[in-house]
Amino acid sequence: MKGKVVLFLLLLLGGYLYATGHIGPDSFDIDSLREKAEGSPGSDNPSAETLRGEALSLGAERVSVSSSPNETLVRLGVPAVDGNLTGLLYAVAEKAYRANHSGVVRVEAYYLGEPIVALTVRNGDFENAEFEDIRTPEFRIETDLGLFDVVIHDVSVTNESATVSLEYLADRDGFWKDYFAMSLVVLEDAPWVGSVSITYLTENGSVTMTMGAGDIVGIHAGEIEDPSAVIKIERG
Repeated sequence: MKGKVVLFLLLLLGGYLYATGHIGPDSFDIDSLREKAEGSPGSDNPSAETLRGEALSLGAERVSVSSSPNETLVRLGVPAVDGNLTGLLYAVAEKAYRANHSGVVRVEAYYLGEPIVALTVRNGDFENAEFEDIRTPEFRIETDLGLFDVVIHDVSVTNESATVSLEYLADRDGFWKDYFAMSLVVLEDAPWVGSVSITYLTENGSVTMTMGAGDIVGIHAGEIEDPSAVIKIERG
């Protein structure tokens, strides 16, 4: 359920961002700021504590603030993923900029402990603020598979493989189409892996189907005439 809610918001947010052009990757190093903010609800800096209080008053939950001479990072929890999220991020970013006039202000939103989306404002230019999808690979896969009629039980991603276990709720007619489409979605969210495995959980056990990354791409490019020949199937 969490994945489907987040997916719905990201689809709406993504449409807005692409339409306005306000989307782009993060291009500055905030690792040190994240280390300071990690696990710290407040700060010894009076302006940071004031900003934290203002963010809480706007409806944010657990809030941490960290800043350097030219950068401010605010990490906040949100009670719900809905149409108010964009406004909340802008409002917190505006307060952060007024407090510190940092060259870079970044606000990261978390839902149920999962990173969701970040807003970055440079030199106070709110008209050209940038949004970034900051979901982890596992959570990105979980939410993106929410497009299908499935219940996700587990997602695991390593340097070599991506594995998903789920219940498939749709009818049999669309099974193979959905399987190949889901495999591609997983690969797109974790493009470095060499293989993708999807385990289907049933009342009678489980079936794990695995394909190599090259085969997944080849199938969708129409280069493999018999897709079943490249699928490894294991029953549990």
